[in-house]
Amino acid sequence: MGFNSLFYLDYDSIDEDTRSLYRQGISAFGGVSPTYRIALGADAPMIVWDFHSLLVMVQMCFSLLLTDKDTDMRLCKHCKKAFIASRKGNEFCSPQCKNQFNVYKSREKKKGDKRND
Repeated sequence: MGFNSLFYLDYDSIDEDTRSLYRQGISAFGGVSPTYRIALGADAPMIVWDFHSLLVMVQMCFSLLLTDKDTDMRLCKHCKKAFIASRKGNEFCSPQCKNQFNVYKSREKKKGDKRND
């Protein structure tokens, strides 16, 4: 059962934020999301993934790394490119991205202040 099945089977019982997350997951895999099944192992049940291609497997591993809070891989807050963080709190891939983000944020704030006057 993959994202597609969960999305349609649970549609009425999930909130809009979860639906949006499922939609993003489906689009990240081009509509061909990996499926899985539960296998009964010797010690405990385990998840067995069924990837349709090597590309889907790489995308899944990449997605898991990006969403893991304990990994050094991050998504730049400005350009949205993946990068390896040199420190735990890094949110930007480079000083240039951090500066551009702050400039745009400052400009938006000034626009908001002018509208309120």
